[in-house]
Amino acid sequence: MRKKAIRICTLMLLLMLLTGCAGRSEPAPVPTQSQPTPTQAAPTQAVPPPTAEPSPTPDALAISLDKVRRMIDEGHNYAAFQELLALEESCRGDAEGTARCEALFAELDRRLRDIEPASGTELARSFTVQGGCVLEINAFSGPVLVAVSDAMAEPGTVPNSVRFYVRQGELGSVHLPAGTYYVGYEVGYRWFGEADGFGEYYTEGTLSAPLVFDFYMDGAWASNAKYTITL
Repeated sequence: MRKKAIRICTLMLLLMLLTGCAGRSEPAPVPTQSQPTPTQAAPTQAVPPPTAEPSPTPDALAISLDKVRRMIDEGHNYAAFQELLALEESCRGDAEGTARCEALFAELDRRLRDIEPASGTELARSFTVQGGCVLEINAFSGPVLVAVSDAMAEPGTVPNSVRFYVRQGELGSVHLPAGTYYVGYEVGYRWFGEADGFGEYYTEGTLSAPLVFDFYMDGAWASNAKYTITL
């Protein structure tokens, strides 16, 4: 009987131990949120400051200057002037290169002075008579190209006109028949020749009102026989 009781107690103890072990469960793992992997930005490269275009080498500059001289010899004065401006800009900071460009500028300037028309030179004229009225231009602001056209021309016809040149600081004039005229003009910087005129270096304008030249019936010239205009 005693042994039986001991066995029962032993069995109960084992049962209690087993029950306790079964009741203890391992703690559930706490779900962890996966942290986003930081994306590494591509390394930024420092942008170097803009650098000036290198000056042309002496050999390259010599070739370019020879090209400009040929343009001058062929009469392409405006194109040569533009080319020289670009070359001088590329030689900024290069004293020797700039001096060589300036020397050729002086050569071109002498050429342009040689071909510049004298004041009062008519570059084009369609009037059949010279006339006794005088239009005189004082080229105060710069060399001037003047265009005079007949304001009383019949509709649908090409008006008679005259174009003449006046050097800076000088007076130039043309003779016109009695009549009424529109006067347009270009005040420029340098005359490059009849093909290019002043190039793009000019200011153009038109007189606000036509000029009227008239005379007495007996042929004597009236006070409106001459105009002097300063431009």
